[in-house]
Amino acid sequence: MEWNKTLGMIVIVTVSTLVTILTPIESMPLHVFPPSNPPFESESLSPSPRQDATTPIIIAANPSTEIDMDSPSPSSESPADSLSDSLSSVVPNLLKQPLLSPEIKSICDQTDSPLLCESSISPLLTTLLKPDASSVLVLAIQASITATKAVMSTVNRVAGADCQELYDAAVSNLEDAVNAVKEGDVASVNSNLSAAMTDYGTCNDGFEEAGEVNPLVDVADKLTKMVSNCLAISTLIK
Repeated sequence: MEWNKTLGMIVIVTVSTLVTILTPIESMPLHVFPPSNPPFESESLSPSPRQDATTPIIIAANPSTEIDMDSPSPSSESPADSLSDSLSSVVPNLLKQPLLSPEIKSICDQTDSPLLCESSISPLLTTLLKPDASSVLVLAIQASITATKAVMSTVNRVAGADCQELYDAAVSNLEDAVNAVKEGDVASVNSNLSAAMTDYGTCNDGFEEAGEVNPLVDVADKLTKMVSNCLAISTLIK
């Protein structure tokens, strides 16, 4: 009886073992891992996240210092640079002025104020100018007319009607002198130039007689010197 029981147990164990071995592989459960977390992929092989090109780069700086990349950098221009810039703007203007010919310089050298003679006629020079005394005299008188007209607003503001009339008369006398040069009437040239100088002087006398400060003293002095140069040039006409 005991033998039968033992034999039955052996048979049961043997059958169970055979069933387990012969079970089809397809019947075994499959464990599918999600693709986002592969079981056998090493973390060291995973690519590092790519930095977005639009991500701003923050540069560490002194907390007390604010860096503004859009603001212009402080000017480091030295006084020497400023002087150089000023000269660079002035020199081209000087170069634009026509150079005086030796003949014109020789004529101005025979006046009482040579530098004033040169500076007054230089803006009026042209390449077609004949460098003789008559041509230079016309330019010198025209420069005196322009200078007198330029101060008329000042005369009208600080002086009385008498001085205004005298400066107007000076302009007329200078214009008559230009016409006289073109006609070759040297005598009329000299008389008209002298009359213009008298006009400036008479205005000055009015302030002196009234015991008032003359606000036109410097203006009249320069104009008188310009016309005096014209008189000197007129003596060179042959």
